[in-house]
Amino acid sequence: MNICVVGAGAIGGWIAARLALAGNDVSVVARGETQAAIDCEGLLLTDAGDTRCVAVATSEDPAAFGVQDLVVIALKAPILPRLAPSIDALIGPGTQIVPMINGVPWWFTGDPLWSVDPDVAIADALPIEQVAGCVVHASCYRSAPNHIVVKQAEKLILGEPAGGPSERIERLCTFFENCGIGCEASSNVRRAIWYKLWGNATINPMSALTRSTADQLLDDPVIRALMARAMDELAAVGAQIDCPISETAEDRMAVTARLGAFRSSMLQDVEAGRPIELEALLGAPREIANRVGVATPQLDRIYALTRLMGENLGLL
Repeated sequence: MNICVVGAGAIGGWIAARLALAGNDVSVVARGETQAAIDCEGLLLTDAGDTRCVAVATSEDPAAFGVQDLVVIALKAPILPRLAPSIDALIGPGTQIVPMINGVPWWFTGDPLWSVDPDVAIADALPIEQVAGCVVHASCYRSAPNHIVVKQAEKLILGEPAGGPSERIERLCTFFENCGIGCEASSNVRRAIWYKLWGNATINPMSALTRSTADQLLDDPVIRALMARAMDELAAVGAQIDCPISETAEDRMAVTARLGAFRSSMLQDVEAGRPIELEALLGAPREIANRVGVATPQLDRIYALTRLMGENLGLL
């Protein structure tokens, strides 16, 4: 298959390397030192102590690669509205599009989500009938611009945005599995997205606001209670949009506690001076909550504090 991975961060690099190692023709949209390092030394992947190197084509301009069989979008959510129009050059009538993006995606409600797609640039560029909803359950990091280290690669969850069984999704899952990437088909991928968001939408901003690891947040009874109330609000929204959550906030935080002193992705973005995924993790859930009439006072407070931090640090 001809495959383009848009974004060469930890997840994009992991996916690109795995697909290339399986014999696919893989290109990567990258820029700056990342592009230079891949061009000079190749793309390195370390998984379970084994390091391998693959050669992939790179360009800053998606149009350099032409129409693809598969496009994987592995960008930070705030970047996608700006880059989506250029991704259009990769997409033909048979192209499959798999966005691997944190938080609530632009297509989630079936109507425009102004918080994550304010000018409808994403929806205009990426045909929804060719999009596979995706949730990534993996932990990777970059030890160098062109070197991806896999800490844990559990699986991808894929599903039709509208839900239901799908032969197309089954074929995509089989393809990823054959490339060494665990993959599971879901008849309700929106629920899988909301479940991951339920665990991330509070720990991410609170860790960024306080510059704290997850264990520090969970060990503070006041902060833990605040996050639990916000998670209850998200669960109430989920119940209204066919994304029910059967666990309690304490159940989920107990799972998080077992991960120890990890630094959330938003904390890492703040420390690196990168744009934070405020709207995908907090803005979109609040927009959806408003549409279905669920009050979210705790989420509103966390959003306002995080937005102000982002504005003051120039990260929005």
